Amino acid sequence: MRYRSDPKSVRQIVAFSLTIAASLVLLLVPVYSTAIISNDGPDQVTASTLLEIVGPYVFVLLLIPVALTGLPLLVRGPARMPASVATTVALTIFTMLASATIGWFYVPALAAALASLMTPAQKPWHEPSAS
Repeated sequence: MRYRSDPKSVRQIVAFSLTIAASLVLLLVPVYSTAIISNDGPDQVTASTLLEIVGPYVFVLLLIPVALTGLPLLVRGPARMPASVATTVALTIFTMLASATIGWFYVPALAAALASLMTPAQKPWHEPSAS
């Protein structure tokens, strides 16, 4: 038995993957830099990660968009569409509120979640069995 991939689910998986990637980048890549300028000697520039600046609380902040894009993947049946709409709206609000700091990292995931909402759902098809 073969199933055709549902484009709506594929786009939701892409949104979830992009959110995980953005969260990992924000956690592991230095996004803050400090420059010390002096008249006598060379400048000193240090780079810090979000974890070093904010502390362990950053895990909670970075898990919010991951949970928002992952939730529609866990819901099945007729409740999936309302869950997708609600989480996409919440991700939009999160991205706008956090746009001064980390929100822009989640814009690609938001675009994929919006594309998932705009895609019509397809029903899986089965190949006829050879009897």
